[in-house]
Amino acid sequence: MFFNIDPAGGLAIYEQVVRQMKFAVAASVLKPTELVPSVREVARELAINPNTVARAYRQLQSRFAARACRWPPARRPGAGASDGP
Repeated sequence: MFFNIDPAGGLAIYEQVVRQMKFAVAASVLKPTELVPSVREVARELAINPNTVARAYRQLQSRFAARACRWPPARRPGAGASDGP
């Protein structure tokens, strides 16, 4: 993951996530059309509250017209219908 968060820093954690996301796009680590990691993935990776990540994502959406949906939906192993009888 490309986030580097400092909980002891003077900037709110959600703002750090916003900045890191913008830097990732600017540095072409994350393409503008690429899906961002889910709220749960980021929260788990950084060991922070999912609400903090959701707040950062909402801020990115309002400022930069980022999309919040994943379409088509990602298929996870074991999710959905079974492969056979």
